[in-house]
Amino acid sequence: MCYFFAMKIHDSTYEKLLYLVGTTDKELFDAGEDIKQRYESVPIAVMKKLGYGGDYVIAGHGKSEILQRIEGAFASIYRKQDIAMGGHIGVFMYRDIFARVGVPHVFGQAVINPFEFVDLTPVQLRIIQTEQEEVETFFDQFSDIADVQYGTQELKEPFVKNELVVRYVGLSRLHLHSASAVLTGGYDYRGAVQSSLLATELALKSGAAALGLNELEIKMQFNHNNAKIADFVQAGWSKFDGARVNRVIAKQPPYVPNRYSATQPNRREVGHLVMGAQYIVSEIVRQMSDRNFRNGVQPPMARRYPA
Repeated sequence: MCYFFAMKIHDSTYEKLLYLVGTTDKELFDAGEDIKQRYESVPIAVMKKLGYGGDYVIAGHGKSEILQRIEGAFASIYRKQDIAMGGHIGVFMYRDIFARVGVPHVFGQAVINPFEFVDLTPVQLRIIQTEQEEVETFFDQFSDIADVQYGTQELKEPFVKNELVVRYVGLSRLHLHSASAVLTGGYDYRGAVQSSLLATELALKSGAAALGLNELEIKMQFNHNNAKIADFVQAGWSKFDGARVNRVIAKQPPYVPNRYSATQPNRREVGHLVMGAQYIVSEIVRQMSDRNFRNGVQPPMARRYPA
């Protein structure tokens, strides 16, 4: 096994360490661990091979220097996106460009600036902060994306014990993630349409499941009629903003006809379609979790988007 492309030519110690990291990575890969698991397990396994027990600091102040070198060697083998411990991504449409929004992983309480987590150029960030309507729209979308990221992982009881709820809301998040990836990855924006429609439908159906319906009942009562599902959910959850959700749904193309249509929404329409889906998914998730990013904002800000 040879990793010459990442080696420091004049550092034989580093070269040996990199080889050890590479062979250990291959061993754990062959044992069935995926890249996210190996990101954590390879350094620990290498430390053990080097004779270190468990009495060393693995993070923060006092972290072992050799462990840092091992982690650096592992990181040199892969690209950043290969080993990124990513959460949910979303999209914010500024004018007619699509900017990726990545909500940070936060443990405990922290003060964050949402503008630090959107993929806009420094000049775009300066301009957008002079446009109050765009600032408010961005904040609405960042809040929704944050609630999707954290809320889907922190469903309350009894929802977290309902297999249908967990499956539907998980698939909804997955399709929303796919729509955002298409838009922000520079691909044909029309590829995001079906994913956003699926995300909307599955989120609403997770709400119906949370209110007691089984899979067959949901299919028989609603099929692909999202407005009807939204009305059902609103009747069961008084805090659910059914009126706003239905205004978003009214602007969406019908799911089944859209699959076979040569005519697709234009660029800005698709942007609004995905951002509207982000809102609907988050509104459902807020009913089933204790997550509501807006509650921690002072002074409070009224929602502007979607209207």
